[in-house]
Amino acid sequence: MSSKIDIIHHAGLISEDLGGVVAQYERLGFMFTPLSHVLITISPGTDPVYIGLGNRNAIFERNFLEVVGIPDPDIWAKFPLEKRGPFNIDERLKRYRGLHIMHFGTEDIEAVRAQYLAQSQPISEVARLQRMVDTPDGERLMQARCIFYPLTANPEGLIQVAQHVTPQYALQPRYMSHLNGAKRLSEVIVCSDTPEQNAAKYSRYSGHAVTRRGDLHIVDLGHTRIITVDPSRLDKLVPGYPLHPTPFLAGFTVATADLARARDHLVRQHVPFAELDGRLVVSPDNGCGSAVLFESLDATR
Repeated sequence: MSSKIDIIHHAGLISEDLGGVVAQYERLGFMFTPLSHVLITISPGTDPVYIGLGNRNAIFERNFLEVVGIPDPDIWAKFPLEKRGPFNIDERLKRYRGLHIMHFGTEDIEAVRAQYLAQSQPISEVARLQRMVDTPDGERLMQARCIFYPLTANPEGLIQVAQHVTPQYALQPRYMSHLNGAKRLSEVIVCSDTPEQNAAKYSRYSGHAVTRRGDLHIVDLGHTRIITVDPSRLDKLVPGYPLHPTPFLAGFTVATADLARARDHLVRQHVPFAELDGRLVVSPDNGCGSAVLFESLDATR
């Protein structure tokens, strides 16, 4: 596959307490967009509809961290279960609270889909996603396009491929002034009993090769990477990780322009962290169920 995927478009936490998660991540030094209501395509060829879901995002230079919740539980409860498809966050919350979303990013989703079909990789039609977002010029319609894998293909998380249609609304520079200096979502850590198989799957999805670094299986997409590791070795990345049922998305790393600035911010906020292999590691207990790691932006270049 000649890869058209070169980044993790975004990663996301799911919570029944969207506001509480945002407040904790603001304590970690992240800045968030206002709440917006997500409209999704339920059936091919139909207009996106609002089903009760909302999000707030920490915006970086090329991607973002999403926090998803249900601001309108009455609307969500009335929406038919069989139509929720890859957006059924209730099933994810039954497993654990924390990181559940990892979307690959592309600038040509039609080409990615065509490559999948040529390889007999099951994939959905292209769907539309949109939400109104605040801009300096007033509210504007942010639009994206996405394709979905079969629901049973990725038990570790809600994994899709997404393409920005209006990146100027999704990645607004005014929301990039993070107190921890974060500039990029650089890595997602996946814990699995079969890390080699998971890495091979991501390699097949993305068209990028798997490399090894000790016990870690790495799929480098270009601008971001995916690390897969088995439960017995996760402790080497995140000491004392309280394991979720496998497989699961264990955490994410952000690249910061100033690691000392991130360290000083965590100290001022009295957030416990470890220092390991040149990175700052915040445990899932302080990351709302997800490990949060900070690395120097220079280390990713």
